[in-house]
Amino acid sequence: MSAMTKPREGTNLSLNVTVPRGLDSGVPEAFEEGVARAMKIFFEVDNLRRLNITADKIAEIIVGQAQPSVIQIEDLVARKSTIKKMLEEGEWLSAEDINRLQSVPPKLKSYPASDWKRRGRVFSVSHDGKELYPRYQFDALYQPLPVIKDILGAYGQYADSWAVAAWFHFPNSWIVKDGRNKEGKDVPLAPKDALDRLDDVVNAARKRRGTYVA
Repeated sequence: MSAMTKPREGTNLSLNVTVPRGLDSGVPEAFEEGVARAMKIFFEVDNLRRLNITADKIAEIIVGQAQPSVIQIEDLVARKSTIKKMLEEGEWLSAEDINRLQSVPPKLKSYPASDWKRRGRVFSVSHDGKELYPRYQFDALYQPLPVIKDILGAYGQYADSWAVAAWFHFPNSWIVKDGRNKEGKDVPLAPKDALDRLDDVVNAARKRRGTYVA
């Protein structure tokens, strides 16, 4: 709708916004939620009349509704820092890489990675518009390790695949090295470094706390 258009009563309005590439998914979601909440308040006729709301005031309050809190900003910063650390410390493969490394590569470049992912044998993350698979999920022939499917099954449903990646990447108190350190304390291991210990990693996945911040 243009600025000069006056909507008819009962008209459904929509707002189209182009999201910059690489923007964290939480930002547009927070903005959308704020706008929806504000518009629900403002388009009640009695509210508009009672508060004498102007167009400029509506815009001002909508922005205020959508503005992320300090806690939200801190969470986003921590998330970005954690993702950056994982990308720098890990080895990542695209679906095309996995396709190329097969003994007989399928004609479709997204295969077999996309099929393995669909069947819960591996997981991937999205970064800068690209889908990436952690290298530790595969054996020397670039086939999925059977333990990955067991772990993902124990981990359960998830909305954020970066949280899963962080769970694999960082030390987990449910998995410890054999023997203790010089201070006599247990040394936690990252699940990705203990994939040969099926019972331990599956048990740790069941007891996850659901955090992605290192």
